[in-house]
Amino acid sequence: MNQGTKQRIVGTVVLLTAAIVFLPIIFDGGGSYQPAISSRMPEPPQVSILPQPVQNRPVIIADTELEAQAVPATGGGTASVDAEAESADAQETVPVTTSEPVFSREVPELNSVGLPASWVVRLASFSDGDNARNLLARLHDAGYKAYIRSVGSAEDALSRVYVGPWVVRARADESQKRLQEQFQLAGLIVSYEVKQL
Repeated sequence: MNQGTKQRIVGTVVLLTAAIVFLPIIFDGGGSYQPAISSRMPEPPQVSILPQPVQNRPVIIADTELEAQAVPATGGGTASVDAEAESADAQETVPVTTSEPVFSREVPELNSVGLPASWVVRLASFSDGDNARNLLARLHDAGYKAYIRSVGSAEDALSRVYVGPWVVRARADESQKRLQEQFQLAGLIVSYEVKQL
């Protein structure tokens, strides 16, 4: 190979190497167009934090204190005595009604299942279920809590109508008398039994 050809090959390799090194520096893309990027996320909400609540106890002022403060104390303190006397007279004129408490604090006896001992009025027994259902409807219309239980075998089943239950035996006695007056049926008070499923 002659000297001129060698120089041409070496010159071409040097030019290619220079092009590979310098062309990326010249064309780095710094002046190229970049599209504007916009976010679609909404702005964070501005939440104002409420101050911590302060618990205050209410101030209760009795009526007698208000009357004593309203009347100026002149003449040796007789005004406050008069105010107390007026408030005492006002309290005496208010009628006080006493009624029996609806609930008693007595603890009822517990039966073998652990439930309070209760009483029901066994009002009637029917061999025909329709008669029992008619009486049950009349009892419900009159405002009584009543139910039916079947007793006996499938062939000789009796439908018994019960009213109740009551935890206090005296209330069961009263209800028995009212039922006898309303429905002319002499019921029998028996112990309430929870039906096993």
